[in-house]
Amino acid sequence: MKFSHIITAATVATAAADGNLFKTLSKEDQERALYTYSVTFEECVGKYLTDCQAIIEDEVSRSPEMFALDGGGIDFDVTPVRSADADDYNLVGLRTNIEETHVSGILGDGMIWYPYQWCTGVDGTDCVDVGPWDCDVGLPLTIDQCCQAIQVTVPLPDHKGKYIGCHPDPPVGSDSNPFVASRVRIHVDSNMIVVHAPRNE
Repeated sequence: MKFSHIITAATVATAAADGNLFKTLSKEDQERALYTYSVTFEECVGKYLTDCQAIIEDEVSRSPEMFALDGGGIDFDVTPVRSADADDYNLVGLRTNIEETHVSGILGDGMIWYPYQWCTGVDGTDCVDVGPWDCDVGLPLTIDQCCQAIQVTVPLPDHKGKYIGCHPDPPVGSDSNPFVASRVRIHVDSNMIVVHAPRNE
């Protein structure tokens, strides 16, 4: 388990309970607050989901104040990792800014990646890497602008007849993805093995 610097825990606990208060913080303070309050469970990686949940529940029982529990339990948000077989495999995730108006990228530099090859031809054997794309050309692009820039570079449909598209990926702390201290997100593969370090957010 990995704790970040606990320097604004009280502020975040209050803000987590009051979404309007959280929005009054500057962008820098929001990001700092979220970072300092998150708990990452690195020991879960490679373990079965049920074993990981037991590890987390044990920690929660010892430090419930870290998860802003108010008489309730921890909320496990279990999500399968996306694969090339998923229905939405053709969509590129666009991490947005906190306001959900422009594309910032996972690292905040505007860079966008697509995890699969783009396969064309009748049998889908003509495959090429696509991306990455820079959606910050001096100024961050809007979601539509970034998606259009991506689609220009991949104009042909794949072997299933699908065109490349996009979906917005709002960050934690945005209106569409509010910070919830009692929620722990766990990403698992098809065998229910944890593939990324879970964290409360």
